[in-house]
Amino acid sequence: MNGKPIQRPLKRVAYRPREVAEMVGMSESGVRNLIRRGTLRAVQLDGRWLIPATVIEDKLGVQLDASTTSDAAPDAAPDAAQTPA
Repeated sequence: MNGKPIQRPLKRVAYRPREVAEMVGMSESGVRNLIRRGTLRAVQLDGRWLIPATVIEDKLGVQLDASTTSDAAPDAAPDAAQTPA
C-alpha cells in the first residue's frame, strides 16, 4: 500500500435551477416556475435557489451519478472499469 487514501468522487447534494434545466431539457425559467408553484421543492440559501439531488432523482426521474457530477479522481476510475471474469 502506498499510504495514499483512495479518492472517490463526491455526489453533490444540491443543484442550481440552470443545472437542473440542462439535465431535463427545460428552460431555466421553466424550472423556476416549478419551484414557484411548489411542484419542485427547493431551498433558498443566501439568495440562491438550490434543488436537492434527492428531489431531482425522485421528482424528475434523473439518475445522478457521482462520476458525472464531479471530476473523477484518477484513482477511482479503475474501480468502475473492473468486471468479473
